[in-house]
Amino acid sequence: MLTRRDFLKLAAASLLSAAAPAFARPARSQAPTPASPAPARAGEFVTVRGDQFVLGGERFPINGFNYYPRLHPWHTFNVGEWDAEAVERELRLGAGLGANVVRTFVDYPASLNTDPRRPPDVYFALLPQYIANLSAFIEIAGRLNLRVIVTLFDGADWDIYQPYSAWMAEEYLTQFISPFANDPRILGWDLQNEPDRAIRTVGAETVIPFFQRISAQIRRMDPHHLQTIGWIDRARGKYFSDLDRALDFWCFHFYDDVMRLGDLLAFYKSITTKPVLLEEFGLATGGPGPDGQHTELDQLAHYSIVYALLSGYGMCGSVFWTLVDFPKGLAGNPPLPEDSPENHFGVFRLDYSEKPVAQQIRYAWTGS
Repeated sequence: MLTRRDFLKLAAASLLSAAAPAFARPARSQAPTPASPAPARAGEFVTVRGDQFVLGGERFPINGFNYYPRLHPWHTFNVGEWDAEAVERELRLGAGLGANVVRTFVDYPASLNTDPRRPPDVYFALLPQYIANLSAFIEIAGRLNLRVIVTLFDGADWDIYQPYSAWMAEEYLTQFISPFANDPRILGWDLQNEPDRAIRTVGAETVIPFFQRISAQIRRMDPHHLQTIGWIDRARGKYFSDLDRALDFWCFHFYDDVMRLGDLLAFYKSITTKPVLLEEFGLATGGPGPDGQHTELDQLAHYSIVYALLSGYGMCGSVFWTLVDFPKGLAGNPPLPEDSPENHFGVFRLDYSEKPVAQQIRYAWTGS
């Protein structure tokens, strides 16, 4: 009987034999030179038509990557950790694969001015420098023709969902959304990353109304940008009916057996006519435990099967996890002190050299 691991090895071997020169490993001392990104319609907003994204009247397939800086994961825009030069260098790597979308995360606690000397009614005001750093990120992404999915409320504690905190979330969003409401370089707002655990802890009867409230508020301030939520795939569309009027497209994250993905895609296609975006997927190429016992060729095969299935089911695109490996002791929120598979999901190694999967991504996105 052919095991999953044997299948992945055969798939990788087949792919490599078909394109052996393309997958030659570059010298670790050299960073790959990205290709020039294709021109974008900078002044137009991405919209939705049926189960696809549209830009300028044409289908806009989402070819994206999730992004944290190599040396500041989970703290991209934090004051004192923002590094514009490193961010631009790394985003160029993603653009060089043929990407047109980058997903980033707003560290909610780090974005707040929690100085106790401030009056209570403005205690949770935004840090101006945090917003300036996010603006700089969007400027860099725009130069590289990357549309940005901005994920809100990352790292927020459970109190944010409670009705007594509604004023706090409302004031925060009033300050946060307004400066970006007319910026077409933003593809959309992801209201939160993986709120499934919040539902398990606080309860759907509290969390779902929170999303209904903030979605309506954002829509009033910003009717241009799309909205979604980054669900873990185990949610299985459970909350679609509660939020269908609020959200423009659906997302799910997938870190399961790749052989299960086809059935999951068919399921999602059967319960909504809106776009369904695979917003996170990947395979670690190292680290302790069973999740780290995969090679770079396993990763190549995994991505190859994912892209084949997405194409076969006519999906709207995907956003892989993640661009670059992280050094030991930095990945996670809070960071894990020891080595972890979380450090090894990148399609680029720590020295920015390409893993074999980078060529597969480039071929899937550009045909070259």
